[in-house]
Amino acid sequence: MNRNNLELLAPAGSMASFYAAINSGADAVYLGGKEFSARASAQNFTAEEMAKAVSYAHVRGKRVFVTLNILLSDEECERALNYAADLYEMGVDALIVQDIGFAELVSKYLPGFELHASTQMSVMDLEGARYLEKMGFSRVVVGREISPDEIRRIKEGTNLEIEAFCHGALCVSISGQCEMSSYIGARSGNRGNCAQPCRKQYTIEDAEGNPVYDKSYVISPRDLNTIQFVDRLAEAGVYSFKLEGRMKSPEYVAVVTSNYNKALGGEDFKIEEMAQMFNRSYTKGVGFGDFGDAFITKSRPNHRGVKIGVVVNSDPEGGTTVDWKRLPDEGDLLEFTVAGEKKRHTFAGKAEEALRLPFAPDAGTTVLRLSSVKLNETAAREAEEIAGTRDVSGHFYAHIGELPRFTLNGDHRSEAVGEDPLERAKKAKANKDHIRENLGKFDGSVYALKDVELDMDEDVFLPISTVNDLRRRALADYEKKDERTRPDFTFSESFRKKTVEKTLLTVEISEEEAIYDLPYRVIDRLELYFLPSKEAMAFLKGVDVPVYYSFPYETPAGYEKVKNFFDGGVVQNLGQFEDVSGHIVAGEGLNVFNAYSFRHFHQAESIIPSFECKRQQLEALYRRFGTCGEILYYGYPRSMTMRHCPMSLVKGCGVDRKCATCAFRKNYRLRDERNAAFPFRRIGDMTEIYNSVPIYLGDRAKSIMAMKPAALKIRGRIGEDLNKIIMEASRVIEGKPVKKPVVSEFTRGHFNRGII
Repeated sequence: MNRNNLELLAPAGSMASFYAAINSGADAVYLGGKEFSARASAQNFTAEEMAKAVSYAHVRGKRVFVTLNILLSDEECERALNYAADLYEMGVDALIVQDIGFAELVSKYLPGFELHASTQMSVMDLEGARYLEKMGFSRVVVGREISPDEIRRIKEGTNLEIEAFCHGALCVSISGQCEMSSYIGARSGNRGNCAQPCRKQYTIEDAEGNPVYDKSYVISPRDLNTIQFVDRLAEAGVYSFKLEGRMKSPEYVAVVTSNYNKALGGEDFKIEEMAQMFNRSYTKGVGFGDFGDAFITKSRPNHRGVKIGVVVNSDPEGGTTVDWKRLPDEGDLLEFTVAGEKKRHTFAGKAEEALRLPFAPDAGTTVLRLSSVKLNETAAREAEEIAGTRDVSGHFYAHIGELPRFTLNGDHRSEAVGEDPLERAKKAKANKDHIRENLGKFDGSVYALKDVELDMDEDVFLPISTVNDLRRRALADYEKKDERTRPDFTFSESFRKKTVEKTLLTVEISEEEAIYDLPYRVIDRLELYFLPSKEAMAFLKGVDVPVYYSFPYETPAGYEKVKNFFDGGVVQNLGQFEDVSGHIVAGEGLNVFNAYSFRHFHQAESIIPSFECKRQQLEALYRRFGTCGEILYYGYPRSMTMRHCPMSLVKGCGVDRKCATCAFRKNYRLRDERNAAFPFRRIGDMTEIYNSVPIYLGDRAKSIMAMKPAALKIRGRIGEDLNKIIMEASRVIEGKPVKKPVVSEFTRGHFNRGII
């Protein structure tokens, strides 16, 4: 593992964190501005701070990447593009983006700007990476669920740089595929405002409401820690080792960056140092095989500190005696357990003596140190601005009868030439020491004159004003070569309308037995959310309805054997475009949130906009394209798609799991603290959590049909009876009003309220 061929990429949510990252060994830093960032709650950077950060990094040979990694509305795209142009001009090295339509605009209007595909683009395979490479991306940030073997496939099958998260907080869901926060409270993770419902407590219950696992943090992942596996990641093809933490303290950034810098360089590192700064306990991640108990925190979703002792006894008069594993320092924040509850205390005194506490900890319980004064003080010194310059060399030419010249050489070259030939000195000769001193006055510049060669006649007459003028002009020209010119463009886009002669009625079912009891006379397209048996295929060949495969987020292993049976497919990730035999419908998993993303997938037969789109966005699509795409008329939307399975905590399974035949793979729910129940089921090696109630738009039928939808979609993901809903939707397509909705308990999703 050659450290010089690897990049350590650290986070920064503030200038202090930025300094900590650079000063602790990061090769590059990623950060966000005040807008368009997936960490909207971080302090983030003003334009002035951004420019200062870029200059500070470049002087030290480091790079800066800026996150524009949220889904953008139509109204935001032009503003975001102008913001990107400002970033390009100030020298930002690359953009990290999620929105595929916006990425296409950047490639068109800012063709010189390096594009990195955010992990929010949910790429976990070679086929998805290949799609992005064709679009012009130079780097892909792979999903956190990816295995080293799949990373190797991407490395061998593309020329993309591979960036992978290797430490920090984890999303339990595939990034970009979680809408649970937006369904619960309109706060969308795809817009940088996730409320983190994964960090809440849930009870697992069966279909009858009987608890099968007591209330705990069943979908709250541990923190990722792969510091012991960086060599395996590098061997697989990871170039950029990414640390999570734009919401973390500068001290955290300093300690974690420093330790990973040592690990990548083959030096000793200290896991306990990193754990002391923040940890929810560690996992090496599902990509390295952790699952169930090894992946989930269960007991608490927050910082656990490190264990430094065990309570021996607690006497109200004699104080609390602790068997110390490590002695605390004055000012350390400690955590004790008192009657099962956690209590905090700032340490003061001597560890050798009994502790005087305002409570009596339980004997035999662990003492945790949540914060170390000494470690914080050491780390804080790395979070300070350190003066730094980049060295250049100079050559000064001054001969009688010729024009004087001052040349600077470094990463590039500049030269300033005088206007008048030099004369012989009549009295005082030129003082070389004074000339050197004045040529080196680079005050306020990021450059410093390391050395200068004086090529000059001994008796030349050289006014100091001439020396200063040459220095100023040569330096200004040298600094100007570092600058980029802001691209001059006029934003102008066009859209081609489609003709929708008839709104189709499409029905998706997830259970094979349901195919035998559907009103096919009113169905225009059947979608199967399962791989059919030979018997099912034989039956469906006798039904005069096109049959599409509705892809789950991860294509199942047996799909290739039956793909030619299908007339088309509804795809949910970029790689699946290569998998479809026949017509393609671009699914909601592709996060089509604006007209530019809608247009990007023009090669598809039809498009399902993001379920986070509100009515006004769908109306805008209709005005531009003559259709709003396919609309979910009824169905339980996916709130999360994740590798983790909550039932693994009940069953105790891990790497040897057999999900296809598991008795726990469906008919279970998560019940939250508000008493809402979220059905979930296992689909292949993924778990899908659905919203607590279905989306239903029957009472908004007139508004929907006014937008010429390509299709009304009805989905049965949890085994519900769909026939009444199908017949109602068929009447809506015929122009008949819904007098009495056939669904009683439902949500309209984001149709009316939109998202934050």
